[in-house]
Amino acid sequence: MKKGSSIVLFSFLLILCLLYVSPADTGRQKLMGVREVRAEDATVYVSMPDPGKRVVIGNGYYLIYSFDKKPKLGTVIMKVEIFSADGSKDTSFVLRADTDMPSMRGAHATGDRPFVVSKRRDYVLPINVVMPGTWEIKLTVTKDGRTVYKGRHDFNV
Repeated sequence: MKKGSSIVLFSFLLILCLLYVSPADTGRQKLMGVREVRAEDATVYVSMPDPGKRVVIGNGYYLIYSFDKKPKLGTVIMKVEIFSADGSKDTSFVLRADTDMPSMRGAHATGDRPFVVSKRRDYVLPINVVMPGTWEIKLTVTKDGRTVYKGRHDFNV
């Protein structure tokens, strides 16, 4: 009887080890909170200049983005202003952002979240920075249902 239970225990442990090592086990990845990477996630996002600089988004429009404070642990507010060619603010766009840590792709991803237009006609989005390291914000700007710009900003905490 001891030999039989030892074989069962060894087989069970071997199966657990194989399941843990298998990279194709999406069930284990879901349990661990890892997001599945799909082909549409490979969209190219243009690297954006530093905060405070103009970013041309096409058709005479440009945006300027900033943060309410230097990004650090905790919540930081990202602010985006969109201007037309004549310099007036425009709030007819829809902005969305996904924040994540590239070194731990999917572990801290926020998912695609919409910006809100403030009373000052700025697009704002709170971003939760939960650990030190390199963070990435992927910004998507759409107008009339068409994507007009996709940009990426990396920052270190």
